[in-house]
Amino acid sequence: MGTASMYGNQVMDVELDCDWMTLYATIEYSVYGDEEDLVEIVSVKARGVDITNWVNSSYIFDLIADEISNADYHYSDHGDQV
Repeated sequence: MGTASMYGNQVMDVELDCDWMTLYATIEYSVYGDEEDLVEIVSVKARGVDITNWVNSSYIFDLIADEISNADYHYSDHGDQV
């Protein structure tokens, strides 16, 4: 799942949509390894307000999984030096 450069603390900007609004949010999460259950949601914030408990965590985990699966290879993922 993803690349080694995705390990650790990560941040991504998203649009959360429902029938009556679109909310621009920032998801902060931590990746501890290759297993899906080693991903932790740190926070979901909109305009600085923590809305983590207000959103569907399964949906947020799906967004994170998509982000990780689309990660580009980085030369440091295998210890290569430039």
